[in-house]
Amino acid sequence: MAQAEIEARVSALGGKWSCSNSKVDSRFSECRGTINPNGEGEYKLTGSLVGGTSAVLLIVGDVDDAQLKQWVDDLSARYGQVTARLANTQAMWQWVRERRMIRVTTRIERATRVVSVSLVDGVILDNLGGG
Repeated sequence: MAQAEIEARVSALGGKWSCSNSKVDSRFSECRGTINPNGEGEYKLTGSLVGGTSAVLLIVGDVDDAQLKQWVDDLSARYGQVTARLANTQAMWQWVRERRMIRVTTRIERATRVVSVSLVDGVILDNLGGG
């Protein structure tokens, strides 16, 4: 997703998004922001852009069991059923299609369910080696 599209979506969700260009390599930008969709609570965003396009985006926030189930059900309906990988108090679901990955990870922190959603564009990252 291009930076302008991310900014538009974040803005539509009542959020903020800002990026800083790398001083080492002009292809890279590191971005941070927040969203508050439907007043459900604030989610933190962290992104790495390559050439103005999102290579990695991480969304983190507190969710309840119903929200988590809805997210996993929606992703499963779109990308196929996957089995959760469980370890102690953590669970993880992962979908990979055409070298792009979506991973939902949940854990309990201080009696609160924290969920992180990772979006990784392997196509962009793989092309860095040749650039």
